[in-house]
Amino acid sequence: MAFRAELYCYFCGHGSGEVLIPSGTRRPTPEQVHAAYATVPADIAPAWVADQPRCPRCGGQMFLERFEHEVVRHGDRALKRAS
Repeated sequence: MAFRAELYCYFCGHGSGEVLIPSGTRRPTPEQVHAAYATVPADIAPAWVADQPRCPRCGGQMFLERFEHEVVRHGDRALKRAS
């Protein structure tokens, strides 16, 4: 199972783009979110200060706005949203 997730800034509302996080838990951990954003371009990726994501635009704190489960099929490599 995987999660599709996105971080947003509390102060300016900047979105950091969606990432796909492979996990077997009910909610992604901060470490999993940090690892997933390692592949995002630097201009939109959060900066990490003491395990807290910070906005690349204003430096404000970021929060996990939404996350949803995804079903990943390896045969056809299609991503399907879990209903």
